Amino acid sequence: MIKLVLRIGLILALLCAVTLGSAYGGLYYWFHHGGQLSNLEQPTLFEVPRGSHARRLAVVLHEQGFLEQPQLFAWSLRLFHRGETIQAGVYELRPNEHLVDLWGRFHRGEQHLFSITFVEGTEFRQWQQQLAVHPYVRSGLAAEEPAELMAQLGSEFTHPEGLLFPDTYRFYAGTSDLQLYRQAYQRMQRVVTELWSQRDRSVPLTDWYQALILASIVEKETGAEHERDLVASVFVNRLHTGMRLQSDPTIIYGLGERYRGVIYRSDIREHTPYNTYRIDGLPPTPIAMPGRAAIAATLMPASSEYFYFVSRNDGTHVFSRTLEEHNRAVNRYQRNR
Repeated sequence: MIKLVLRIGLILALLCAVTLGSAYGGLYYWFHHGGQLSNLEQPTLFEVPRGSHARRLAVVLHEQGFLEQPQLFAWSLRLFHRGETIQAGVYELRPNEHLVDLWGRFHRGEQHLFSITFVEGTEFRQWQQQLAVHPYVRSGLAAEEPAELMAQLGSEFTHPEGLLFPDTYRFYAGTSDLQLYRQAYQRMQRVVTELWSQRDRSVPLTDWYQALILASIVEKETGAEHERDLVASVFVNRLHTGMRLQSDPTIIYGLGERYRGVIYRSDIREHTPYNTYRIDGLPPTPIAMPGRAAIAATLMPASSEYFYFVSRNDGTHVFSRTLEEHNRAVNRYQRNR
């Protein structure tokens, strides 16, 4: 009788072992090869809050409709990835990605990289607006106080215009505006330092900040890449001879919010620190964020005898040596005579 009981017990133990082994193997295969997110047709952002654990993560994925079997997911993590932690952040959920790969990204902290692009020729106020509406950029004092921002960046200048390099910057959720401004400021320092060392020594600029001022005007005057060095040559020629720069974008910048969409005669006559129809030489600060090409064109301009240019209304300009030539071009392209 005892032997029979032992045999039955052994058989039951073997059956349990086989069953458990089969269940273990099935769960392992499901998690590592078969389990995937559901109801996901395109990449979707998913936030993992601080303090999340595996069981809570499974519940949240299930509640949002991305995981059909949260219990299996939680058990798989307990059996196969015990002790592994989750790093908080915003991640990208990808269609057809296996759950084991998703968990690996959560564990390694491979968060989604956001990007923001600041275009050449934009102004600081536009950068502020872009950052203020981005849902994953953390705002702070830097977004409101330009002088405080420059102090935090360690700059001797109080006006950020022209000192931030326009480019595409990538970042993780929760990055502050100050961190992005710092990247852009440091990048501009590297670019202008490099190009200043390569400058044409005949260009009448005393330091790299003056180069940024003139480059910002060149940037605003033309978007045609092949024209930048010619536009720069016009302003350099004017500086050499003591002529005023007479750049319309400087009038617009000086007017600020008072600009009415068109430059009127009263705007040209108004004396602001930026109105280069009324001041000699350069304005006190840049009027926009110049890109690398505009800075390079300013420091290494074309050799020309041009002192004037006027828009053809197609993004390009007609360049003239004399005022008489210039007036003819103005009549043709601006006054339709």
